[in-house]
Amino acid sequence: MSIDWFVIQNYYGQIAHLYDNTRPLPPEVSAKICNCILKLVKATPETKFLEPGIGTGRIGFPIIKQGYDYTGIDISEAMMNQLRGKFSEMPENLTLIQGDAANLPFADNSFDAILTTHILHCIDDPLVGLTEIKRVLKPNGVYLSCEHLHCSYQEEFFQAFNKIIAKYRETSQHKKEKISPFGEEMQQKLVEMGAEVEKVTAARWQQSQTVGELFNMYRSRAFGVCWLIEEDEFNQAIQEFKNWCDNTYKSEGIILTDELIFNITVARNWN
Repeated sequence: MSIDWFVIQNYYGQIAHLYDNTRPLPPEVSAKICNCILKLVKATPETKFLEPGIGTGRIGFPIIKQGYDYTGIDISEAMMNQLRGKFSEMPENLTLIQGDAANLPFADNSFDAILTTHILHCIDDPLVGLTEIKRVLKPNGVYLSCEHLHCSYQEEFFQAFNKIIAKYRETSQHKKEKISPFGEEMQQKLVEMGAEVEKVTAARWQQSQTVGELFNMYRSRAFGVCWLIEEDEFNQAIQEFKNWCDNTYKSEGIILTDELIFNITVARNWN
C-alpha cells in the first residue's frame, strides 16, 4: 500500500527535532564546507545567497553567522524553527520563508549564489526546481548542488531496508520517470541547460557509528524512505530490518567506520 505524496513530502515536520543528530556534520567539517562555498562563489559583503530547502540550516548556518545576506525557503516550518533556535535572536541578514522550491516567490535575477542539498528529489519534477533556480539566479551567479554522500556501511543499511519495504509498496508501470538530481546525471542536465559545470569535493572525514545507532535512525523514521509505507506495514518492516541487523552483525554494539564525502556540483555562466 502506498501513502499520499503529501505525507512523504512533509515528513520533515515530524522529524525536525532529530534531523541534525541523524545527519551529523562535525564542526570542523561544517567549517570546511562553508569556506569552500564562499570561495567557489567568490563571496563579497554584497553577495546575496538563496537556499531552497534550507531546513535546519546544516549547510547555511556558518555562512549566516558570517553576516552574509541569506534567504532560506522551506516547506516545513518545523525544520526552520530548528534553525531559528540556533540563534539567541534572529539575525538581520537572515530571511526565512515557508514555501515551495518548485515555485520560488522571487523575481528573476535576484540572487548571486543559490545552493541546494538533497532537496530536488523531493519535488515531483526536479527539472521544474532547476528551472526555477536558473530563473532567480543572476546572469553571473553561481549554483551549487551539494551532496552529502553515503559511506559504504550507510549504503548497505539503506539498500537492506529499501529491499525490505519494497515488498509492501505498490509499483506502477505508469510512474513518470524523472531526472536524478544527483551525481553525473545532475551534472549532465545542467550542461544541457547551458551551464558550465565542475565537481568539487568540499570535505572528507571519518565517521563511526554503531549498528544500534544506525538501526535506531530507521526505527525513528528519520529518513524519507521510512515514510513510503503505512504505519502497520512499517512496524512489520522494522522488525524484519532488526532481524537483518542481528543476522548480519550479531551485536548492536559493533562499531562501523568509513570515510564520508561532501561533494558540490558547481554551475556557472548559466545562460
